[in-house]
Amino acid sequence: MKISKALSLFVGSSLLIVSCWAQSAQPAQTAKPDMTLAGNIHTTDDPEVLRETQIAVDAHNHLALVWWVPFEFWAYSAKKRGNDPEKTRQNLKALKDYTVVGVFAANVSALGSFDYVTPADLQKKLFIRDSDGQEYAALTDISGDAKNLADLIRPMLGNAMGRAGENFAMLFFPAKTKTGKLIADEGTKGSFTVVLKDVLGETETDFAWHTPLTSFSEPRYCPAGKERVHADWDYCPWHGVKLQSTSAPVNVRASK
Repeated sequence: MKISKALSLFVGSSLLIVSCWAQSAQPAQTAKPDMTLAGNIHTTDDPEVLRETQIAVDAHNHLALVWWVPFEFWAYSAKKRGNDPEKTRQNLKALKDYTVVGVFAANVSALGSFDYVTPADLQKKLFIRDSDGQEYAALTDISGDAKNLADLIRPMLGNAMGRAGENFAMLFFPAKTKTGKLIADEGTKGSFTVVLKDVLGETETDFAWHTPLTSFSEPRYCPAGKERVHADWDYCPWHGVKLQSTSAPVNVRASK
């Protein structure tokens, strides 16, 4: 399976999982679907949630995919499917105690066979490094809600992706540093790194994120060219002007 095909399957499976999880986590309802997000005009500067939260490696006969699942991902996905995002936040609030990361990794032979790293090994070899350089191992004692999420994902991905899905690990790390600061916050400025050790033919493979994520932030626009810009940018890369923390769109034209 080539990485492009694996990622395509993974994205589709991710959305299916979110739909099922969000629906099972709240009472049945017949609310009219909220089309606010679905009706937005998309431009070349408009990010995709999964593209911002998933990082892939496909090099030197090794492949891996790391998926950071921000807490707001669940509310966003519920809203896209016509469910109440605030109820989803309440029902899944136990997940706020964790930084949730999904991962699969494999070594690829010269003839194209995949030797997947087992979830048990991934749990030992995956770490989170905060912006101060402190590392955190995956937690082994997690809540019932966290365990239910991992148990729901495993068979779905197994059915969708075969051995790749069977060897996918959903891991839970602390949500906060020892000083009480959020390690990974999709809504504020910061950074963190997911570190995979002694797996992909390297002593260490880093998957780095800079926040805030554009997908979960109010839209920002360049004051000079009016293009939409990413939430974690301080300057417009096209015009070199300093960006404000928030900005309103002015005569923004959609790209067809």
